Amino acid sequence: MARIIIKGVEYPISVTFAAIASYLESVGENSAEGMENFAKLPPSRYPHLISACVNEAMRKVGSDERLSVETVADCDFFEVNAAITAIFGEMVPKTTTAEKKS
Repeated sequence: MARIIIKGVEYPISVTFAAIASYLESVGENSAEGMENFAKLPPSRYPHLISACVNEAMRKVGSDERLSVETVADCDFFEVNAAITAIFGEMVPKTTTAEKKS
């Protein structure tokens, strides 16, 4: 599980369908159209996606701790940028050219 740092605290992230569905619900786009618009994610929604991915990871490990959108929104640019980069990195399939040939 990948990890990010928010306000000096390290959190796990889980980029699953459940996390994406939670993000879409939090921004009021819980529909097929919302999924289509996901690629056009505006920076104002980064805190929603980051908190959804952290909260899904926390749920998966059995923790009741949750990260609020407001906490993420209060971070500096570099923390948010690093976190969103890690999340999008987790969305990329981890298949190498050698694996594709087999």
